[in-house]
This record gives sequence, structure tokens and C-alpha cells, in this order.
Amino acid sequence: MKKYFYFTLMIVLILIMTAGCSFLLSATDDTSETTDADQVNLYVMHGRQEAPEAYTKLADAFHKKYPNITVHYETPSNFDLTMQNRRAQNRTPDIYSATTIEANAGILMDLTDEPFMKNVKKVTFDTVKDKRDYFFPIGYSGVGVIYNKTVFRENNLTPPKTLSELTKVHQVLASKNIAAFALGYKDLWVGHFSLRPAFYAVYGTYPDWNQKRSKGEVSFSDTPQWQLIADIPKNYVYAYGNTDTAFEVGYMDACSMLANGDAAMMLQGSWATSLIQTYNKDVELGFIPLPVSDDPERSKISYYCDYYLSISADTKHPKEAKLYLDFLSTQEAAEIYVDSTKTFSSVIGAPIPEDTVSKDIEKYVDKNQYIDDPSGTWPNRFYKNAEKYFMEYILDGINYKELTNLLDEEWDTCSDK
Repeated sequence: MKKYFYFTLMIVLILIMTAGCSFLLSATDDTSETTDADQVNLYVMHGRQEAPEAYTKLADAFHKKYPNITVHYETPSNFDLTMQNRRAQNRTPDIYSATTIEANAGILMDLTDEPFMKNVKKVTFDTVKDKRDYFFPIGYSGVGVIYNKTVFRENNLTPPKTLSELTKVHQVLASKNIAAFALGYKDLWVGHFSLRPAFYAVYGTYPDWNQKRSKGEVSFSDTPQWQLIADIPKNYVYAYGNTDTAFEVGYMDACSMLANGDAAMMLQGSWATSLIQTYNKDVELGFIPLPVSDDPERSKISYYCDYYLSISADTKHPKEAKLYLDFLSTQEAAEIYVDSTKTFSSVIGAPIPEDTVSKDIEKYVDKNQYIDDPSGTWPNRFYKNAEKYFMEYILDGINYKELTNLLDEEWDTCSDK
């Protein structure tokens, strides 16, 4: 009987201890949930693969000021597809790189009257129907030709200012098995992007061409300068590059080719500078316009806001999201961005990057020898098929007349939507 009593007592004690432990775990969980409730996680998504440390530093600096807010950056290589999947799953990031399509659909937060917008060089898009501000500009870049100074120096060459000089550069380099241009067309956007440095062939002379096209006053077919935009990437860039391996080499591989002297030049934006330098920290880089004629006075670069963010209208943390954009409009954030990315900040009064590529870009900007990004005022969705048609032309899939007919049809179709 005594043994039975002790046995029963032990069972009761074990049950009490177990219940006590369960209570303590629940209490701990409740405390944890209370603490977590004070913490806010902001998710920022964009497609920029360059200088990831810049965004880590920005998030860390912000977290020091607001310890209850943690910013998480996501940079998927296939940004558009990832965003489509997130929206389908109702998991849209709080802040992301958006387009005018989302602005017109009413799914972005209106930033027009936010005080921090006064701290930056605003970017506007003609295709935003209500003319409100939905885009917070982060950085500006130059678009043109990034070149390896060492390759030119070792081969007694000077950077080409005309098409004739470009041909001579190619001939010298080809004799030494060096590609004039690093082509990374395995990432299709790189091939499509090769058109952009030549845009000034049209827009340098007709800056209002898009507006006239929308009014039906001009067309691709009757504007002969469009043939330069099509022919130069085809007959000079693609033909003078690593043509045989162009679609086996990706963007990062092309950056490596340029960094290590396997190619002399690359058509790209200045955002690529930091990535190129990861493959060779000692590489000497310069920046020039892509020639479109034998008149060097015609040459221009593109210089525009290439990186901006928007706040989702459905974010559960609107106050914190705006706090982060407010931080990004400060001089502290601008210095972090410029130092890490080697590109220009949109913050008014921000320092100028010290690298050689940025210094070259600054010279062209100071001389007003640049154009903005004309594709920013193309009809919504036009650029996707347009760039695909240009690539078909470069690869001899269609002729020039077929190209311009397709472009005119696509413009009209997209304008009607």
C-alpha cells in the first residue's frame, strides 16, 4: 500500500511538472510574440545584381536609427517573373521597383506630397495618367561604352570616336584574338540593351520623336535614323564581339571578359562598374559614347534615373515604408550608395563618385552631351516586343522593312490599350 502511495504521488508530481513546463513554454512563446509584435520587417525587391553590399549597408544604417524595423532586400535574377509569382500569391513586397503600368493600375502609394520627395531629383513619366509621383528615385547612371584602358594602351589604340575608328580598333584586336566587345547575350536583356547606347541617333536630333509618333506625325518607317539604331548593334557591336559565343556567355561572364582583358569594350550602364571590378580590382576603366557616324561631334551618352523604388499601396507597414524612403533621401544614405555602387545618387547635393567611369560621364553631362532615357515615354508594354524585334533583325531573322513595320504596328497596338 505504501509503495502504491509513493508510486501514485510520483505520477502526480510528474504530471504537475509536465503541466508546469507546458505553461512556462507557452508563457515564453507569449512573451516572444509580444516582442515580435513590436518588430517590423520591411521587404524591398529589385532586380539589380550589382554591388549587393550597398543595400546591406543601407539597411544596417537604417536599422541603427530604427531598431524595431528590419529591412530585407531581395534581388532575384528574374525580377519580372518573381514579381508576377508574388502577386499571384498575395505576397507583394512592401517596396519594389515598379513600372508605370502599376502606377496606372492604382496599386502604388502616391508619394507626391511626401516631404522627402523635395530632397531628390524627381523622375517623371509621361505615361503616368494622373501625373502624380509614384516613383522614388535612388540613382542615376550613364549608358554607353565602358572600355578597358589597359587593352587599348597595350595595343597602341585610342578609344574610338567614329565608326571608322571603331572598325580599325576591331581589326587590330581581331588579329590578336581579342574581342572588341564583350557580349553576354545568354542573359537576353543584355542583347536587348545593346540598342540603348545608339538611341541618340534619333533622339539626339528629335528629342520629341515619341510625342510626334503618338500623334501620328512620324513613324519608324519614315525616320531613317532608326536604321542606325538597328545597324550599329548588328554590324559593329555584335559583329565585332565574341559573336560565336555571345549566347553562351551571360552578363557576369561578359563583365569578367572586360575586366580580364579578353575584350576591350562593353555596351552597358555605369552600374556595371562595381561588378566588373569584382573580377579584377586593378582594372582601369573609361567611358565613351558609342559612335553612330564619322562625326564625333554628334556623339552622346545616355544619362538618366535608372533605379527607383515604389511603395505598394497594399503594404501593411505604410508608415515604416515611408520612413525608409525618407532615410534614403538623406546625405548619409547618398554617401553609402555612391561609395558602394560607384554611380550617381538622386539626392540633391550628394557627392560625385570618384571612379574614372563616373568622372568621364560627368564630363559629358557638364557639356550637355547626353540624352535622357527615351524608352521611358514609350507606350506601356511596347519595349518588350520592340526589343525582341530588334534582336530578330540583328540575327537576320527579319529585314529592316519588316522590322519597322512591326515596330509601327506594335506602337499603335500598345497605344490603344
